[in-house]
Amino acid sequence: ISIYQIKTTLKKLVNTEPQWIDMCINSCCAYTGQFENEMLCPYCNESRYDQKKKPRYQFACFSLIKRLKIQYENPNRANELRYRYIYTTRNGFGEDGKIGDVFDGKCYLDLLKIGYFQDEHDIALTGSVDGYQIFRQKTETCWILLFINANLSPEKRVLKENLLITSIIPGPKEPKDFNSFM
Repeated sequence: ISIYQIKTTLKKLVNTEPQWIDMCINSCCAYTGQFENEMLCPYCNESRYDQKKKPRYQFACFSLIKRLKIQYENPNRANELRYRYIYTTRNGFGEDGKIGDVFDGKCYLDLLKIGYFQDEHDIALTGSVDGYQIFRQKTETCWILLFINANLSPEKRVLKENLLITSIIPGPKEPKDFNSFM
């Protein structure tokens, strides 16, 4: 898949411009964090740049913060994003042991105990990384990093238009260091 095809597809799915980040030609890692100044891939030794000093491969990264700010600027959407706060401040929350939503789970309750989610505007996200094959004839895969905004009600948070794609990592291979892409 070409960078042009990725850009064209992403403009249809996401309403913000991506930041293009250098990555290994073999998809091993992104040149971020500890790899930010590397000239060779630490996994396969491939060069980061071509002979003209241009990155050989890049992936699209979308700002989660920008997209969440856009949502809070819309009064109707800002009200929808109060679901978590309303759910977790109701009488009896966390006392009956029943699971009605992710907020009734042990992980969320443990985070509350150590001081997370104290403000009604704090945002709870669940994340997912999944690889898929774009074309039947090709062996290359792409990897999508997406988040689900748990502040929305369960029936709204999983709708296509509410999924927050933050990165699309082109193949040809599975990344060796997923953390560098986050």
